[in-house]
Amino acid sequence: MLQALSDMGYNRSAQRLEQESGYLLRSPDVARFRDCVRSGDWAGAESYLPSLGVSGNNLMFLIRRQKYLELLELQQIKDALVVLRTELTPLGVQTNHLHQLSSLIMCSNVEDLMAVSQWDGASGESRNLLLVELQRYISTSVMIPERRLETLLEQAVQLQKQMCLYHNYEEHAVSLYCDHMCKRSQFPCKVTHVLQEHTDEVWYVTFSHSGSLLASSGKDTTAIIWDARDGRSLYVLAGHKDVVSFVAFSPDDTILLSCSNDKTVAMWDVETGVRIRELALHNDFVTACAWLPDGKHFVTGGLDKNVHIWSAEGDVEMIHTISGNRVTDLAVTPDGKWLVVVCHEKKIRIYDFATRQDAGILNEEDHITSLCLAADSRHALVNLASQEIHLWDLRERRLVRKYEGHKQGRFVIRSCLGGSNGQFVASGSEDSMLYVWNRDQGVLIEAIPGHTATINAVASWKQRLATASDDHSIRIFDPPDDV
Repeated sequence: MLQALSDMGYNRSAQRLEQESGYLLRSPDVARFRDCVRSGDWAGAESYLPSLGVSGNNLMFLIRRQKYLELLELQQIKDALVVLRTELTPLGVQTNHLHQLSSLIMCSNVEDLMAVSQWDGASGESRNLLLVELQRYISTSVMIPERRLETLLEQAVQLQKQMCLYHNYEEHAVSLYCDHMCKRSQFPCKVTHVLQEHTDEVWYVTFSHSGSLLASSGKDTTAIIWDARDGRSLYVLAGHKDVVSFVAFSPDDTILLSCSNDKTVAMWDVETGVRIRELALHNDFVTACAWLPDGKHFVTGGLDKNVHIWSAEGDVEMIHTISGNRVTDLAVTPDGKWLVVVCHEKKIRIYDFATRQDAGILNEEDHITSLCLAADSRHALVNLASQEIHLWDLRERRLVRKYEGHKQGRFVIRSCLGGSNGQFVASGSEDSMLYVWNRDQGVLIEAIPGHTATINAVASWKQRLATASDDHSIRIFDPPDDV
């Protein structure tokens, strides 16, 4: 409370609270140490470390690195070199960082220095960020972390949302004065549109990024673009000679890619429904595709053991190929950092786009039928033939949670992360039901009827869900309160 009052500028109130409570926000040594860091008195900052009960080369490295960068910012190259050689190097820690710091001397101006080092200068937030880094080594009983009360209140709000089974509105006000609970009537469980233009099984469905359009594809060799607001069929995209198993909107929703068992990928103009071009480099079924966030590149994968990376600008051309594994599904993280590929039936490979190198493998115990990535670029949802859905942490390479209850064995079922902030796991099922779990709690909260045959895929956009089924139809689900 003392810290929060001080941060908000209520200094007299903070002082009065200190006097009445007998608690000090900071000891004199902590206050002087913080002042030294914020004023750039690096010798003074180091002199107070013993009185804070800490020592070690890591702390010294952080302080001297800031000193070095600020000297470079002032173009005092000789003094910076002295710090690098006589103060940083003797610490003998983080050798790779020393090499990076030494390379910064080659920056010709301050703008280049900040761009390369991703550091915003002495007048920016760098000194405050340094205090945050130093805090990791200093006991919280000695120096309380920044904005602690604000953090605790935000955690309490997030916990309220996580504990609410049906929470589906990011803008929904959560008050700490009472326990938060959304009503089931705010959850998309009511069929509002039935789309019936396909003449055979519908295998895939996806919303456009704006949410105004829907695209589907299936066994009748077509893809269809729909108006998601009223369910009207806008364009039937014909031309493939076999099943169309996958479709993907470009980030700006102007182009739709379609992948087919006829070994081709087609590009369609979303506004006119006209096929722009056909790509025929794969030698087997093309199973999946994904756009990079820049909208200038996309990837395709197939059973021919190839993942092709394409440039979508001008004359579309293939610019790189990753070979070696039969690809049954793939996706690109929203931040564009990783390409995630389902291969070897029970393996997920992660590739780094910057280096185009293998960055890790996730192993499953049963056949993987589909893959969906979370908006945080960190989590992946996979369906398994064992009637389980698994949530993986891509960064830590660990299994986070399992979801059970739906029926899956013979067919490819595609689940998704739905809701305003990916709070739900939604999946189709071979018993024609739509199953929905609370993502954080792993609790099955809904089994929604509507179709008369297997639901092959589920898509989400904010408070809406769409399902594709073997009964030749697509259904859109909305919250009853919104209808």
